[in-house]
Formats: sequence, structure tokens, C-alpha cells
Amino acid sequence: MPEIIDATSHIMSHEALDELESVHPSSEIESLRNAPRMFDIEGRVDYLDANGIDRQVINLAAPMIWQGVDPDDGIEATRVANDEIARIGEEHDRFIPTGTVPFLTDEYVDEARRCVEELGMNGIQIFSNINGRMLDDDEFEEFYATIDDLDVPLWIHPQLAEWHDYDNSHTWIYKMLAWPFDTNIALARLIFSGVLDRYENIEIISHHLGGSFPYQIGRIRSWYQTRKEEPELYQNPAMADLSEPLDAYFDRIYGDTAVSSQGESYPLECGLEFFGTDNVVYSADYPFGPDKGQYWATEIIPLIEDLDIPEADKEKILSGNIKRLLDLE
Repeated sequence: MPEIIDATSHIMSHEALDELESVHPSSEIESLRNAPRMFDIEGRVDYLDANGIDRQVINLAAPMIWQGVDPDDGIEATRVANDEIARIGEEHDRFIPTGTVPFLTDEYVDEARRCVEELGMNGIQIFSNINGRMLDDDEFEEFYATIDDLDVPLWIHPQLAEWHDYDNSHTWIYKMLAWPFDTNIALARLIFSGVLDRYENIEIISHHLGGSFPYQIGRIRSWYQTRKEEPELYQNPAMADLSEPLDAYFDRIYGDTAVSSQGESYPLECGLEFFGTDNVVYSADYPFGPDKGQYWATEIIPLIEDLDIPEADKEKILSGNIKRLLDLE
């Protein structure tokens, strides 16, 4: 059996929640406190053992808790959260810690650097929008320059956005169906605005196998091509003058296998056709999902093992690609 490394999982600490709640109490924080497995380290180790998972990347859970937070008020909670995740990684060699920055300006840029250079973290998680601002906002340029300099991957986790006027009781539907859309927008903006063109060291791990990007790739390629060929036909063809073919940017995007499968193989196969076996990494989105977070691993690992691809490629997906990306032993 090849080594298995879970490339995206979510965790929370009571200390971080307490600090954030002191400046921005919310129903999302209250909800997290009702999910004990979000904090349970020993239960997480049991989960790894039960599913034959050797190691697990951990990053901070629940982007929604940062919505509406004043960045000046949230920086201390961010530091506490990253310190806690680093501590968990130091105390348990099964876990690979990554930092999270919910905002991308000022002190949060310094915090990203601290996570890598002082806490020894393997990468940085950001969200697919920053309080509704797109990831290619000009004010975020220093952040991308810093990540480019640090030469560590970015995890992009989807975030809620007020695309429509919906009440809080239905946010679960938006998490279910609109999060892949928000991932698509984030990836497309980073490509077509030229962020990835300007910063050649940036590589991205996109949650949920790139949203629906793989399914819509023909539409993405076609729209880009038509606007390049006949820009005079379009009122608003705002695009960077990219120096490379689209595939050069796609090659720097990875998709994790957290497709919430209940036995369906075609979402995984679609993602694999787009990303290729070198750019897919295993994940089951723990601790979320049915059966208290246990279910998806029992479905996704067998799906990978049953793929009609060489065994060497299965090993890449299960651990080889994330080891290469994070320079792990």
C-alpha cells in the first residue's frame, strides 16, 4: 500500500475562537463550538489510523467566521490560530501545518511571512474572496509578491459571497453549490488578470478539485480565445496580456480530491482529465461530511485505487504530488 497524505483538512483551536469571539462574536463561532471533532486531536489520529492515512495537512477551518471582521481587529486572532496550528504540528508528526491569512494586506502580509519563516509552515491558506473583494484586487499585490518570494503554495478555500440576497438559514445551500462557483471565479481572476503571469513561483491547491473548473474548461478556453481574436466585438474584454499559453498557468494549479463522493467516479475522472495525474492530490475534507467526517475517506480512497491508470500515478495522487509540492521527506 502506498503512503497516503491528506493534502487538505480543517482544524480549529479554542484559543483562536476565544480571541476572535472577543472582537467579533457570531453564530458561525457558536456553531463551531458544537463540533467537538474540529478540536479533537486524538480523534483525528484515530481517523487517520482507521483509514490508512499516514499524514495530514492541517489548515484553519471555517472561512465564514471572518466575514464582517475589521482586519485591524482580526490580526491577533489570526496569529493565535497560526501559533496553535504550528504547535499541533510540532507535537504530532502526523500533521503538516499550514498558515491561514483571512485578509491580504498590511499586517496579514507580514503574518504570512512569519508563518513560513518563523513557524516553519509549509504553505498559506487564503479564501476565494476577501469580504467580497476579488483576489486580483490591486491592493493584494504585495501579498502575492511575498508568496512568490517565499516560494510556498497557496491553498484556496471557497468563501461565501453576497452574490444574491439570501437569508442565513439558506447559507448551507450556497456552501453546497456556490462554493465551487466562487473557486472558479478566484482561479480565473488570478489567471486572466495576470497575477500568475507576474509571479511565476506561485502554485495553487484548489479545494474540491478546482470547483467546476474542470467541467467548464472548454468554455474557459473558448471565451479566452474569442476575446483574444476579436477584442473589438466585446465591450469589456479586460484581460492581461499573458506571456504564456493558458496551459502554463493551469499547470501551476492543483486540485484536491475532496469531491464529496458517495461512490460516483465521474467527478474525479473529470478533474483528473483536466489536472492530469501530476496535479491531483488526495483529500477527503476531514472533519466534514457524513458519519461524523468518516465517510468520504472510505469512498474516495477506493475510487482512486480503482482508477484505470498506472499504479505509479495512483501513488502520485495519494502522496507523491503533495510531497513534491511541499518538499516533504
